[in-house]
Amino acid sequence: MKKLYLAGSLFNEAEVAQRKLEGKLLRDSFKGKLEIFNPIEQPFNDNKDSLPSPNLIFLNDTKEVENADIFLADITNNDPGVMVELGIAISKNKYVIAIISDIRLKTANKYDIPTYGFNHYVLGGILENGVLVYSFKEAMEKIKDYLRENKDE
Repeated sequence: MKKLYLAGSLFNEAEVAQRKLEGKLLRDSFKGKLEIFNPIEQPFNDNKDSLPSPNLIFLNDTKEVENADIFLADITNNDPGVMVELGIAISKNKYVIAIISDIRLKTANKYDIPTYGFNHYVLGGILENGVLVYSFKEAMEKIKDYLRENKDE
């Protein structure tokens, strides 16, 4: 069974709800085909008093990124933790699916002054190892494609 690491910002109620929804959608869609690691679903997140040290969080999440076949990340907010995870995934040649759902990205070149841009070094790393998409729905399609193409591995 292939493994997927789900990365994304986790610092407000909307982000937490989105990561939990994504985890559920992935499990429902890829049951028996994909093992999902979703950091927000770790037991210590239910009780913040039991939160492990930053070192343990780093070591555990790094191990999970390294063990994954697919690294799926919402990079819309340029969260520094997600970017570190992304760098690790790229360095380990994981299949990367990065989501930028900011609606300004698709319209940036339609104005005299661009309204949004993205770091080309980071984009290059993503494209060398996978794809950039604009929605979670598109990401789900890329996962289906990956599983179909790599079913015998």
